Amino acid sequence: MGKEFIREKFSNNKQLLDSEDENYVHNLYKRAIKLHKKGDLDQAILSYKKIILSAPKFAKVYNNLGVALRAKNLFPAAISAYEKSLSLAPNDAGTLSNMGNALRAIGKFKDAEKAHRKAIKVNPLYTEATYNLGLVLKDMGHFEKAIECFNLVLSQKPDHIEAHWDRSLTYLQSGDLLRGFEEYEWRWKLKRNPPRDFISPLWRGENLNNKTLLIHCEQGIGDSIQFARYIVILKQFGGKLILECQSPLKRLLNNLNECEVYSRGEELPDFDYHIPLLSIPKILATTIGKIPNKVPYIFPYIEDVMLYKKLIQGPDNWLKVGICWAGKPSQGNDRNRSSGLEPFLSILGIKNTIFYSLQVGPRANEIKEYGATGLIYDLSADLHDFAHTAAVIDNLDLVISVDTSVAHLAGAMNKKLWITLCYTGDWRYLHKKTTTDWYPSAELIQQEKFGDWESVFKRIKNKLENYKKD
Repeated sequence: MGKEFIREKFSNNKQLLDSEDENYVHNLYKRAIKLHKKGDLDQAILSYKKIILSAPKFAKVYNNLGVALRAKNLFPAAISAYEKSLSLAPNDAGTLSNMGNALRAIGKFKDAEKAHRKAIKVNPLYTEATYNLGLVLKDMGHFEKAIECFNLVLSQKPDHIEAHWDRSLTYLQSGDLLRGFEEYEWRWKLKRNPPRDFISPLWRGENLNNKTLLIHCEQGIGDSIQFARYIVILKQFGGKLILECQSPLKRLLNNLNECEVYSRGEELPDFDYHIPLLSIPKILATTIGKIPNKVPYIFPYIEDVMLYKKLIQGPDNWLKVGICWAGKPSQGNDRNRSSGLEPFLSILGIKNTIFYSLQVGPRANEIKEYGATGLIYDLSADLHDFAHTAAVIDNLDLVISVDTSVAHLAGAMNKKLWITLCYTGDWRYLHKKTTTDWYPSAELIQQEKFGDWESVFKRIKNKLENYKKD
């Protein structure tokens, strides 16, 4: 997201306020800051508006208004607020960097880079501007320069948690998995990601003969599916394996037959060691050339496959395509990675092709909202867990999905898969690649410009029109 700078200190001069208004505005400003820091953004914005009415030349309040607007994803309005602030205080490093963050959010990376560099020029010791510049450079694919920024930040503030975290993601996206997964352990320092508290020690690769290891899933369901590939590898260390996973995955991962599986929240048996699932690649020293990609490594239940086969209708020689257009809204980059159903509409008229929705949750309703009920078979009411989704996928010829759990599941099953990626992509798919070592059956179709789903689906339409069914 980038680090934002809120102006908390109130100061007056005769250009801003008459003495009789100073106390009123000062008290209102303190209240606005308090509301803002508490997260009551709507009330904070109203307070900033009142201040602006009394003190229209108060540069700091426009900056803070911009920060609040950006937090609500109202980026054009935030940029206007920053512009107003900078028209009054053009050399304010904090506001310049805040402007850069808002520009980055709408894909104006070159303008964002200029804003951050100007902030650094104004105040070379402003560490957060250097950190924010690193984020922009990472999004632009300038990984070495981004890492230089994070290195500089960490030379000044060695415990800058976000810089460590984003440096890890930059290493990973550049293909340096060894250093990336090493630094990925900084995720446990993030306030939004506290570590689990277990009595048993962390496993560090010891032999597990006569021992029990708990592997606990973390982050999203897609991450759990992607890194479940490591469970079979851990069998070589001996001992007994226990897996704790998200409830919708329990039945599917039970079919691994490599470990006992428990849902998160269920009482666990005793264990001697524990390991977070996404820490295993670090212990095993995974590199690009050593990604364990023997697929499939996830399998549906035969009885489920036969049951769901009845839902996959249409002529046998027609192409049967599963589609998914949205991930979990709480994921940090979801507004960019999730295309929504709308761009998929352009491919629904292709002849000899039937589309099945693998989308669940509220966004499955987009089928009705866009009038596509006659063009897409909506399976959401029949998909109660990921074992069911796997059974449907097994009956399909192809899956087209945004970067979400459905894509990971299709890849883990070695199903023909096209993953649509936003411009900035995700670390696991590296940068501007068309294939991925994580999923040999997957093809990556990425935006060429920020927010440009139209060109992605033009390519998909062309590929579908020329698709030769096996």
